Amino acid sequence: MVVKQFIRIFLCLGLMFFSMQGFAEEGDRRYAAIEDVLIDVATLNQQISENKDETKLTRLIKNKDDLFDRLMMVIRGSALDYDIESINKSELQLLNSKIRINRARGNKAAVQRDQFSIDYYLAKRDIGSFVVFLVEASRNYLPEEEILAEIEARIAKIKKKIKAMPEPLQGDSKIYQDIAKNYQDLKRIYTVYLDFLEYVKNNPEDVVTSSFLNKISLIALISYFNNIEVLNRINPIIAPLRIDMGGLIVSLCIFLLTMIFFPVVSRGSNSLIERFILNDGKVENMELVFISIHKPLLYLVFFFGIDLAMNALLYKTEYKGVVDHFIYIFYQGLCVYLLFNLIDSVVAVQFDRADKRNKELSRELVLLMVKALKGIVVLLSLTFILSHFGINVTAILSTLGIGGLAFAMAAKDSLSNFFGGLNIMVDHIFKMGDWIKVGDVEGTVVEIGLRSTTVRTFDNALVTMPNAMVSTASVLNWNRRSVGRRIKMYIGVTYESNMDDIRQAVADIKLMLEEHPGIASPKESHTSYRARNKFLKQEDLHGIKSTQLVFVDRYSDFSIDILIYCFSKSVDWVKWLEVKEDVLFQIANILQTNNLSFAYPTNVQINRNEETEEINLGEILRE
Repeated sequence: MVVKQFIRIFLCLGLMFFSMQGFAEEGDRRYAAIEDVLIDVATLNQQISENKDETKLTRLIKNKDDLFDRLMMVIRGSALDYDIESINKSELQLLNSKIRINRARGNKAAVQRDQFSIDYYLAKRDIGSFVVFLVEASRNYLPEEEILAEIEARIAKIKKKIKAMPEPLQGDSKIYQDIAKNYQDLKRIYTVYLDFLEYVKNNPEDVVTSSFLNKISLIALISYFNNIEVLNRINPIIAPLRIDMGGLIVSLCIFLLTMIFFPVVSRGSNSLIERFILNDGKVENMELVFISIHKPLLYLVFFFGIDLAMNALLYKTEYKGVVDHFIYIFYQGLCVYLLFNLIDSVVAVQFDRADKRNKELSRELVLLMVKALKGIVVLLSLTFILSHFGINVTAILSTLGIGGLAFAMAAKDSLSNFFGGLNIMVDHIFKMGDWIKVGDVEGTVVEIGLRSTTVRTFDNALVTMPNAMVSTASVLNWNRRSVGRRIKMYIGVTYESNMDDIRQAVADIKLMLEEHPGIASPKESHTSYRARNKFLKQEDLHGIKSTQLVFVDRYSDFSIDILIYCFSKSVDWVKWLEVKEDVLFQIANILQTNNLSFAYPTNVQINRNEETEEINLGEILRE
């Protein structure tokens, strides 16, 4: 047991030692990174002062703002205070000694040269102290008002120093050249410092901890845990990871609460929907809408908890911005999922209501509108994402406008298919579920898409045809008829039949067809009440056929043929077969009643005596 305790203490001390080593080295690297950014800003300021092109100036200023933004990311992720007094300490001591000596000798040029260098190093210290202030402001959750007040005071101080700068002494020797150089360096660092202050003044949110966390009081909770003595001792150990114990504990608590309460909320909401919506007859069909949006909303609640936990854990790290970008994309995806389900459910409800009210809706146009709405949702989501990442959507759209002609030429076939699909839907050539024949393809229409039409053939194969080809082809649509599916047949009776019996059979068949409940009668009115057009024949417009013809039509080789031509009331194939079968049975009964028989192919064989034929032939020749 003692050995185990010793090992634990040894490991803990080792971890603390290496953590503090990494902590110090990381601090040095971060300070060097801050210096590099400020040097880059000074270089950009020099380029800005020398450049007169408006376009280039705008780009340079934008680059400078990006540098300051990167600098703030470095500062916000810092965890150490910098030793301001150690910045150029030896150089300052040497310069102060030289100034005392040169002032005693009356060497004004040397004094001014060294004074400019001292002011330069002191400006670096001022910048370092401001960086420390920003780190402490972020760490101690200072309010925005205090940060702005400190910045205003520093701006007033640096402006006073700039105003009090003496003009450099003029001369030809090297010392005067050094004075001019030190003067320019001092002006540049003052300008960088002032730009830095102005940037932070205009963007205080880069220093102040996320307002989202402040609104829900997580910062106060994190600060409470960080102020506990035991946890405060651990913070330096985990500082290289850019987290603290307060954020870690709050993040774990939020995550655990989310995992515990999400199933409870899910089951509870399911019970409420089942009790108050699914079993409530007052809200017709709206349960489909609630069910469709229920799951996306639950996912949004769950991910909100995960987002909250990530914010509490990474609120001081420089890569929190990257995580926020991914979280924003995920939220956009959930919103698209929610809107897709909402669109589908609303359309399903409208179709169901239309079916119950015997009201027809053009499913093809509705599905086209659904696809268009979903496309708009996706485009808006992409626009929001691009805007979130700072991408100029207007510039992209203008680029697309310039390349529109080239795009149209490249997508010529796709556009022709798209407009072909529109022609099919607008002209109502056919709709989903129709039995059609286009060329050699015959079957049931599955879907009319933006690019192609799919047909399920009767041998259960799926055929895809481009809309451009379908819209210009001859389409045979068997479903565009409301009353009348043709029954045409010939009934052959034998030549031995009595013609009076045939006349009576024809009359009986006519009467049977007129009285048959499944046969369309010309005496009945079948005109639809929908879409009347005075310039078109209503029977042809709505697909109504009720012709009845029964006639002795021809003398065939072995039968007298009776033509029977009529239409069933139903256009359904199965019902048509049932009606046709019953008509055939009744015709057979009528023929039997009238002593008629069905004719069938027969061969008549005549046997003759050859000798008798020769004698008869000789007599004929003599005559």
